[in-house]
Amino acid sequence: MNSTHQTHSSLGHQRSTVWSPLLHNMGTTKEGLLYRNIRILNVPVFVAIFVLVISNGVVTRAAVELLKNPGFENGVTSWSHNGFSMVTTTDQVHEGRVAVKCTGRTQSWMGPAQDIQISRGKHYVFKSYIRLINDLPGRMFQKAVMKISFTLKDGSKNYFPVCSRPYLTTADGWTMLGGDFIPPNFEWTQASLYLEGLLPGTDYYFDDASLTELPSNPNWEREANERIENFRKSNLHVNVSLSSGFRPDDVTVENCIVSAVRTTLSINEIATTKKTPETISLDQINHLKHLFAWGSVVKPDLFLESDYAQYQQVYYHMFNWATVQDYKWRFNRGNRTNPDYRVAVAATDVLNRNGIKVRGHCMFWAVPFNNPEWIKGLSAQEFKTTVDDRIAYMTAQTKNKLAHWDVNNELLHGYFYEEHSGNPLYTEHMFREIHAADPKPTLFLNEYNVVKSGEMTQSYLTQILKFKAANVGLGGVGVQSHLNDYEEPNPDSINYRLNVVAKGGLPIFVTELTLGVRDPHTKADWLERVLRLYFSHPGVHGVIFWGFWINDNVFRQLVQGSFFTLNESGKRFLKLTKETWSTHVNQSLASGTSFNLRAFQGDYEAVVWYKGKPIKRTTFSLGTQDKTVSISVSGNGNAIQLPKKIDPFSMKVQINPQTTRANLRTLGQASSTSQNSQLTCTTRRSPTSAVGVSKTTQVTCQGDEILTGCSSWLKDSDWHRDGEEILMSGGKQACRAMNGYGSSAGVEAVARCCSAQGLKCEYRTAGPSGTGMDDKVEVPCQGQAYALGCSTLAYSHNSDGSIFTNTSCMGQNDYPRDGVYSYAACCQSPNLQCRTVTSGTSGKKQSDQVGVTCPKGYVMTGCNVFSQYGKTGGAFINPNVAGTDTCVAVNGAEKFGPETGVQAQATCCRT
Repeated sequence: MNSTHQTHSSLGHQRSTVWSPLLHNMGTTKEGLLYRNIRILNVPVFVAIFVLVISNGVVTRAAVELLKNPGFENGVTSWSHNGFSMVTTTDQVHEGRVAVKCTGRTQSWMGPAQDIQISRGKHYVFKSYIRLINDLPGRMFQKAVMKISFTLKDGSKNYFPVCSRPYLTTADGWTMLGGDFIPPNFEWTQASLYLEGLLPGTDYYFDDASLTELPSNPNWEREANERIENFRKSNLHVNVSLSSGFRPDDVTVENCIVSAVRTTLSINEIATTKKTPETISLDQINHLKHLFAWGSVVKPDLFLESDYAQYQQVYYHMFNWATVQDYKWRFNRGNRTNPDYRVAVAATDVLNRNGIKVRGHCMFWAVPFNNPEWIKGLSAQEFKTTVDDRIAYMTAQTKNKLAHWDVNNELLHGYFYEEHSGNPLYTEHMFREIHAADPKPTLFLNEYNVVKSGEMTQSYLTQILKFKAANVGLGGVGVQSHLNDYEEPNPDSINYRLNVVAKGGLPIFVTELTLGVRDPHTKADWLERVLRLYFSHPGVHGVIFWGFWINDNVFRQLVQGSFFTLNESGKRFLKLTKETWSTHVNQSLASGTSFNLRAFQGDYEAVVWYKGKPIKRTTFSLGTQDKTVSISVSGNGNAIQLPKKIDPFSMKVQINPQTTRANLRTLGQASSTSQNSQLTCTTRRSPTSAVGVSKTTQVTCQGDEILTGCSSWLKDSDWHRDGEEILMSGGKQACRAMNGYGSSAGVEAVARCCSAQGLKCEYRTAGPSGTGMDDKVEVPCQGQAYALGCSTLAYSHNSDGSIFTNTSCMGQNDYPRDGVYSYAACCQSPNLQCRTVTSGTSGKKQSDQVGVTCPKGYVMTGCNVFSQYGKTGGAFINPNVAGTDTCVAVNGAEKFGPETGVQAQATCCRT
């Protein structure tokens, strides 16, 4: 720590003119604020740090140092060091006279500690510097973590992470360990700040710790709006030249629509007059597309299927960028030797043709479990060859198509590729190779917990600066922004963290924004706050949502349901991006044929009208520099055809579902050994499956029973399940349920097992169906057999469910990827009579249920669920105390607008 002693008094009452020589050397921000850390040193036990903020000419004290002896200039006073040696040293010092040297550590939790006084609801900034003395054999990197140990009223402990610094080695020298935080919202009796994480046997130096409160800024919104005006707009000068056939004085103004952050005309305010037949006006200078990137992650299959034309048009209306995440290695639709990314590439081509720039997410992923299993067993040389082969293949497939590549995702949270290659700088190799193979896309780092929390923000900046210094082609940085659901966004926290990342000097993209709260109006308000902060920050170049439509978490959506209904957040987003932060001007030429605007940056159209008809259309782009646009009007005033504008939210799409019997086959047969002529049935349930994609569970019948029906349901009544299938193994039938991607609970298989003298079943299947919306695959029963039970399986967890007829089963598709498979238990016995029954529809809320029972004298043999709008939670059979079985169907997701809930369908038989 700097040992120079200074004394200042009554700083809060000094005028800025007194400090002008000092302020001249302190620099300014773009917002015009002057600041500098002034350290008052060598004060016994307590060190005060003041931040001078110049506001309206007054210097005020904004922050006080909360640590005692933060720079160890008074030895190790106020610091504890249980179980290891911590002494002051002059061997290595970050600043000032001394640092501390920590040795003899036998546990990873051992590190400098100090009791602190902090309060709930306040925002704090911690900084310190660490330097490793030794690396450990066999360890490529280490990680240091600063935590707070809270002692609760009942004596228990809670450990709260403040900041982390991964990838530590001795080669780093002095490196900052820092972050910002808001303490958790519970009561405690004691709080102790301490350093942990480094492995036993690791020695290190530690110096210049600091803990200060970050003051709240009540003027954040006004300042954000000022930055929007300064950074997101440019000056536009328009010249219109008219040929002699047109009279500029025969002019009216229809209206003047400007952005909420006011667009000012340089000419006098224009009066509105009645339009005459000879009117000529420059009408509709329309902001068509932002220079700033607005986008979402997309479902690439939906851009390749005409049934989803409305999805496509809604997307083109709302956004100008997209993220295609199907470039992930684990999303390969082929295999190890024959990879298949055709859908991702084809969707990228469609998006590009429609003016949408595309981010490729991601070439590699640093976290181990997000990589293919087969590469984990390769030797180091095989591993490196395989990585280079993937780079060559993927860049060849996408060359000149992508605007961005996320190179090695979440590198602060894993070093899978460094570890398996044996090269601590292996990600730098990836950047070089990708850039050499395809120089067009900007190459990105992409990370989480750098805006949502301050735990990794400073470490991210360190990583950014390291990659910049290596000159490997890093061109931008992604901050994911998966903000905490149900937690009100804090403007001070977000702005502080953005400022830290911006010190890297590279364009920032918000790459995976999510924000969830169930109250729609609250969510819209919170979203506006976050978008205003991002849009106003000069370092941020774009915001990408991590989903916007029905397939995403319901309270994170902007657009809901199969009819594409804007919710409150979607309406607010369009209000901001299409009105508040957009320029639309209808301009009269009565006062002159030249005028000036301060307009939002992006793509524009200007349309000239004459006698109520459009006669000239010009397009242009306004960038970060001021621009002059000249429009020449000549000819005889004949009307031109303007591009057709459609309302994507009200368009109707004609679909033509197809029904097939593709790959129809018989799986096997079974016969009941019962000698009872009466049909009896029971329900048997499987154990609950594990959570996660393709996790399965199954159940079989017992004794003289045979399988007549197979259904499944997710135990939390959600929709992320693949469905169920009938299996034959060793001559035995089984009902198997399959869990789906994105599930948060296990799935249960529900078998209907029946017995009767002479009862025989043939198990048949067909599929896949077509990939169009509502395409069906049918499994017909043969001869006199009835379809006693129907099942549907969709490997992409998107089906409408099963449709029962008396003699066949149909599965209906709901997503244009893999299609669905249908299964039927086709059974017969002497004197068997069967009929199907269908319930009404359930409510629209998730977990809503609806049931159907059999007519008197009939026995239920099979049960399942159907919804014309998909997202079913499944079906099961419930007996009641009177012995009557009910087929219960579960709605797996909220339905919107004209959508309806689910229906229960069952087959009922008697002998």
